[in-house]
Amino acid sequence: MELPRLSINLRSVPVAGSIGGAREREYSGRRYSLFFTPAGIPAHWRKRAPSRHLNIYFQPRLLEDLLDGRCAAFLDRPLLDLQRAPVRPYVDALEQAIMRDETFARDASTNLALLILAELAAAPAQPAPVLSASALATVRDYVAANLDTPIRVADLAAVVRLSPGRFAAAFRAATGRPPHRYVLMQRVTAALELLRTGTLDLSEVALACGFASQQHMTTTVRRVAGTTPARVRRTFDAPGVNFMRPGTELHCGAPPSRLPAGQAMCAGRRGDFGIVAGEPREG
Repeated sequence: MELPRLSINLRSVPVAGSIGGAREREYSGRRYSLFFTPAGIPAHWRKRAPSRHLNIYFQPRLLEDLLDGRCAAFLDRPLLDLQRAPVRPYVDALEQAIMRDETFARDASTNLALLILAELAAAPAQPAPVLSASALATVRDYVAANLDTPIRVADLAAVVRLSPGRFAAAFRAATGRPPHRYVLMQRVTAALELLRTGTLDLSEVALACGFASQQHMTTTVRRVAGTTPARVRRTFDAPGVNFMRPGTELHCGAPPSRLPAGQAMCAGRRGDFGIVAGEPREG
């Protein structure tokens, strides 16, 4: 999953599942239970009966802007069946607001969801685990050697024998960016180098660097570097050219219009926020 997801149970239903490839466990899943899945970490859940819940998806930069960057621990660590009393009034109000179709109700829904996220992100957190220099080097070597394949956060965590959640927190503390963002940047860097110095077709470059398709590579390179693979191949043939725009910030994740199946109840004006309500047994 490319976007972080906060799931809030609205009906008490036991749930079983896991985050990041960890061993499946069972949780009570009471009303107000919170399950947070960081960006780039796979999750799967099974419920014994139909449930009611809210899924809040958002671009990490939105929360980082609101909290002046003081939310790294929250963004990188899974939450499993957490109960937090201060957010309950916001959940009750959000549940009522999303049932109404008026513009003011949609605005209220967005603001209430942001209050919930801010409350969770601002809570004191345990210190992030430390990733040693040798472990970080091992991760970087693994990424470099496997760029032509899918690389999950769980794969990187296994290399250094950490759980996905602890690894994501430790990696961000050590590098300043989440693992999935680092991997994507390495794919882009490798693609630019092949485009500048190699003779592979664009489609072959995309496959060699782990992109799903040539179009995926084109879209990603344009977003990250402000150019296109074809333009790089045609124009930038001088050694040492830096293809990254000064100050470029990598933004990962699909906009809310491409969220997983469900009905988007509201979205922020900047297109970096969405709430989905659903009643599935699995997700």
